Amino acid sequence: MKEGKEDKEKGDKIILPSSAFEKLAQMDISYPMQFELTNESEYPVKRTHVGVLEFTANEGQCFVPYWIMENLNFAGPGKPEGGIITVRNVTLPLANFLKFRPQSVDFLDISNPKAVLESTLRNFSCMTKGEIISLHYNGKIYKLEVVDVKPQDACSIVEADVKVDFEAPVGYKEPEKLRDEVVNSSASITHNTDAKKVDEEEIEKQRKASNMKLLAEARAAREKQLREQTAAYIPFAGKGTRVDGKVKGVENHNETSPTTQPRVPKKSKWSKKNTAGKWSGTGNTLS
Repeated sequence: MKEGKEDKEKGDKIILPSSAFEKLAQMDISYPMQFELTNESEYPVKRTHVGVLEFTANEGQCFVPYWIMENLNFAGPGKPEGGIITVRNVTLPLANFLKFRPQSVDFLDISNPKAVLESTLRNFSCMTKGEIISLHYNGKIYKLEVVDVKPQDACSIVEADVKVDFEAPVGYKEPEKLRDEVVNSSASITHNTDAKKVDEEEIEKQRKASNMKLLAEARAAREKQLREQTAAYIPFAGKGTRVDGKVKGVENHNETSPTTQPRVPKKSKWSKKNTAGKWSGTGNTLS
């Protein structure tokens, strides 16, 4: 990865040399620019599809996010980074369906995975079936396998209306009760198929509903586990003190309280003269 470009790990953009741009400018290509990356030294050949960030790489070099290098088998445990890569400009159709399989049950900790994935995919331009992408969220990196892409195995997702589905995470064990429900549902579908042909679209809907139910049930179990772990924590359990250092509810007898002065009524300017209702006093004119 190019120095100073660590944040570009969150997408699928590569950096090409300026000579590549000069050659592309002379060709009839579609925009946004998208490319197929191939590692022809592997058998079977490893390939993926990416977008381009800029044309500032050194001549003869191509800077690629680390997770893409792993997909192309150019990096990994015990392997030196880098190799000979083939870059070819391609035009891809817009995707209308994507399915992902999380590579860890930790993915269930995310309360709204579809919203997080939608935000992450804004940094991507292509999806290729079989690759594993990296999802950065809340300081952690989650790996997702691209299980299915439609209408073909490699598609563009730039300004595309895409439906997203999830499979159960790798290593997830479903609860016994839920497993029985899924088995019974599958048995029912098989029985109906023997009686008459079941509509394939209806079967797909039932399968998707089962997958989403699995994720919801697993997420609820994970949240319950986290609540039990933090049950001993009591928020705002400390003791507060006043700014002036006094203790609430304790009277300080050392302080002297101001003496209360008796209230003296003011003398009126007018005084009652007699019981006949007449008043005496000094009068002034308005002028």
